[in-house]
Amino acid sequence: MRDQILVLDTLQRIDMELSQLEKNLREYPEKISDYESEIEVSRNKLENSKNIKQEILVNKSGIELDILQNEDLIKKADQKLFEIKTHKEYEALQKQIADTKRKNSALEDNLLEQMVKLEGIESRISKEEEELANRVNEYTDKIAGFKEKIEELKIIYPPKKEEKVKIASGLTPDILSIYERVKKRNGFVLAIVRNEVCTGCNMNIPPQLFNEVLTLSRLIQCPNCQKFLYCEEELKSEAKTG
Repeated sequence: MRDQILVLDTLQRIDMELSQLEKNLREYPEKISDYESEIEVSRNKLENSKNIKQEILVNKSGIELDILQNEDLIKKADQKLFEIKTHKEYEALQKQIADTKRKNSALEDNLLEQMVKLEGIESRISKEEEELANRVNEYTDKIAGFKEKIEELKIIYPPKKEEKVKIASGLTPDILSIYERVKKRNGFVLAIVRNEVCTGCNMNIPPQLFNEVLTLSRLIQCPNCQKFLYCEEELKSEAKTG
């Protein structure tokens, strides 16, 4: 049964390689998606800041237009003062001029506020543009790297799967069924016996069973973890002479 242990050992190694390949094939696209999402977040943040800047510019232009219109009204009212003949009309026009000047003063305060906001958002946009550029440069290379690895894995995986089928054909259906069941439960299928102890679960192996492991007269499973048992020295010896 030494040859069966060797087959199981080879099959286990191939399954571990396949498991890693499958893990990478799952995770690499997720990593690509994460990088693309981070770029998109930075891009959306920049776009939002540019929209805010546009709103500020629209508000600023509106305020500037209102100030110009009010200044024109004040200028015309000042000119009209010399044409008024009654004191009552004169006082009313003076009040209108004063009210318009107060409105302009408030508008100028608002304009200053918009200019401060504009300066702030322009500074933020500059930083966000730099952040986006850095992310695009960094993540584009990483994304390209993962895409290249995925293509390599797609080439490696099918032959490795075929190799498993070929190696598995060296086992009987019953043994293969046990192998798949134990693998699903424990991950590893083989366990070395040292000093009559299963290294897979650290349980003592009954003496009679241990003797059968030593002679490899048949495939022995650990009564506790169900892994196939073997002595490392026996397997190495078979590998050298095989």
